[in-house]
Amino acid sequence: MPKTAHFSQALKTSSLMSASIFGRDNNSDSDMHTSPIFTTCIVVLTAVLIAAGILIYRILFPAIISYPWDMPGEKSRQRKREKKMAVVFAGSFNPPHWGHLVMIRYLVERYGRVICCIGVNPNKEYEVSPQTRAQILREMIVHNLPNASAKSVQLEVVEGYIWRFAKTQNVSLFYRGIRTWNADGPDERKLQILNTWGPLLLGPVWPLKTVFLEGDPQYRDVSSTLVRSICSNRRRELGNPTYLEELSMLVPESVVEMVTDAYGR
Repeated sequence: MPKTAHFSQALKTSSLMSASIFGRDNNSDSDMHTSPIFTTCIVVLTAVLIAAGILIYRILFPAIISYPWDMPGEKSRQRKREKKMAVVFAGSFNPPHWGHLVMIRYLVERYGRVICCIGVNPNKEYEVSPQTRAQILREMIVHNLPNASAKSVQLEVVEGYIWRFAKTQNVSLFYRGIRTWNADGPDERKLQILNTWGPLLLGPVWPLKTVFLEGDPQYRDVSSTLVRSICSNRRRELGNPTYLEELSMLVPESVVEMVTDAYGR
C-alpha cells in the first residue's frame, strides 16, 4: 500500500478517536450539569444566599415606626390580618412607665394579642425582681386600658432567650420600644444582631423580624432611669412634698404606691 494511503488511514483513525474522546468529555460535562446532586447544590446555595441577604438587609435597614404611629384602615385587609397576629413587646420594664403604656395601647389596637416579656437572667440578682415589675405593669394595664384591650395583653417573665419563648407562642413580630433610633440605635442594633443570628445558630429556626417603635414625643424624656432616680431621692429626702407629684408625671397614679414601695425604700 502506498505511503500516502497509510497516512490517510492513520489520519482518519486519529480523527475518529479524537471525536470519540471529546464527545465523551462533552457528554460527561453535560451529565454533571444536569445531575440531581449538582442541581440540588445550586438550589441550596441560592437559598442560603437569599436568606443571608434578607437578614443582613434587616440589620442594615431596620424597620422603624416613627411617631405618629401609622394604623391600617379599620376595614383594610392588613388590619384584619394583623388582628389575627400575636406580637412580642420585650423590655426590662424596670420600672414600667407612661412611655411603655402608650406603646402597649397602640400595639393592642393594632394586633390581636400582645405579649409583654420581661427577660430574666437566672445568674443575675435584681434589686427589684422581674415578678414585681410584671405586677406593676399588670396594674398599669388593668387600670388604664379598656377592659377588652387589657384582656388582649399577656404578661410573661421569661428565663433564657425571649425569641425561643416567642416561637412557642406563634408570634409574628418582635417589637422593641425606643426613644429614637439616633438615641438608642447603636445599643439596639447589638441586640438585633443577637436576636437575628442566635435563632439560626442555637435553634436552628428562622428569626423573627424586629420592629422598633419610636416613642411618643410627649413621653420621650420619661425613662425607667429617671423613675429610679426620683425614687432614690425619696430615700435620701424623706417627706419630700413634691415627690408624688413628680412621680405621677412619669407613671400612672394607679401604680405610684407600688413603684414607691418597690423602688423608694
